[in-house]
Amino acid sequence: MLRSIISGMAGCALALLASCQTTALNPYPGIETRKLTSGTLYVTPSDHPTLLIFIEGSGMNSVLGLKNGVLWDSVGFAYYVYNHYRGDFDIAIPEKLDYSFGEDYQNDLERMPRYTVDGLVSSYAAALDDFLSSKNYDTVILFGISEGGLLLPRILNNLRYKGSVTKMVVWGAGGYSQEECFRILGGSAIPMPQGYREECLKIDTVLEEVAKDPYSLTKGYLGWPYNRWSSFFPYQPIQEYKAINVPVLFVQGKRDYSSPVESVQFLQVYRGDRQYSAKYYDMGHIPEEDTETIRILDEIAAWIRE
Repeated sequence: MLRSIISGMAGCALALLASCQTTALNPYPGIETRKLTSGTLYVTPSDHPTLLIFIEGSGMNSVLGLKNGVLWDSVGFAYYVYNHYRGDFDIAIPEKLDYSFGEDYQNDLERMPRYTVDGLVSSYAAALDDFLSSKNYDTVILFGISEGGLLLPRILNNLRYKGSVTKMVVWGAGGYSQEECFRILGGSAIPMPQGYREECLKIDTVLEEVAKDPYSLTKGYLGWPYNRWSSFFPYQPIQEYKAINVPVLFVQGKRDYSSPVESVQFLQVYRGDRQYSAKYYDMGHIPEEDTETIRILDEIAAWIRE
């Protein structure tokens, strides 16, 4: 049995993990690890005409979760995506940076300097280009959640094979930068832990401190070092969306205090076309119940097939 939880508080880029009862069973049955010159991909060994590429949320660990010997301590949101869709689509899940299957790098300061917008995007895009260069699909879907959704438009714009992408699904991210997300959340009426709200209200002070020491790996904010924030704060997804004309579906929680609903509403108004649609749910960043997660994934699949 798996239950959904949110681990850590990092604004628009919460780490998504699901706790897993001690089990020796592989929560990703049939998944294959493809070692490419540019990175690692986890894929289904099938041959469907539609490929779904999933980009996981934040976290200094493998995108699949944490493995302890033969046992899994936790899995990523990729668990739900992989197991729900693997019978209907080919699945490709790029690993972060130079991480390895099931490994934890939380305390690895040597890898932290690469955990930036440019570092993550270039890693994801290179691995996906390698894969797309060797296979032809009728339909290619990009699906990103949380940090993955935030980076998704830049990933698409950095792909050599971006012309093969037909649709995008963005869950828990919109057009605003993380800086603006925090500013909105500080004054938002939606419920959130008071300590978290107080941190959001400090955003202007934090911006000044990060600017003074942008590469620090020891000074931090909301669980991440300044090195990461100095990269993510100025990143504005809206600038990337200006060049994107494929249909995009935004999946957004009305009570999300990671990425506020205003971030998606702003993007819809800015674009003002029918290619950008949104589904708003009475939830936070993700549902509290697995049954609701599955229901939303079904609705996403229906939109993909439209």
